[in-house]
Amino acid sequence: MLLLNLFAIRRLDTKEAVGLYWAPDLETLWWMVEAIVDPDDCEYCVVDAPAAITWPGEVPAIGVERGEDDKSIEALSRDVSFEFALSDVLHCEIIKGWIQMPSAPEPGEEYPEILREWER
Repeated sequence: MLLLNLFAIRRLDTKEAVGLYWAPDLETLWWMVEAIVDPDDCEYCVVDAPAAITWPGEVPAIGVERGEDDKSIEALSRDVSFEFALSDVLHCEIIKGWIQMPSAPEPGEEYPEILREWER
């Protein structure tokens, strides 16, 4: 079984949410963030407490095939609730532990340089 870490990512200057990412390691996290935004402009926080994304009330089934015109995804997005440690992250109850993402690798630089910078 592959165990993943949960990371909250936000923009460094505005603190605007970028996303919640499940990744096995920091290198994978960096590349996942880089696919969406420039990691140089972001910081991360490890969510190392129990956390949940829930759908209270009546919502569509998950893990089933859907047709092209199915509106279920919209309903799931609209009715989502963040619980436990995710609620703490969203409501600023975690105020320390945010770490700036490392700079992009220089041309020809290998991945491990990214990880070495993280260990500082």
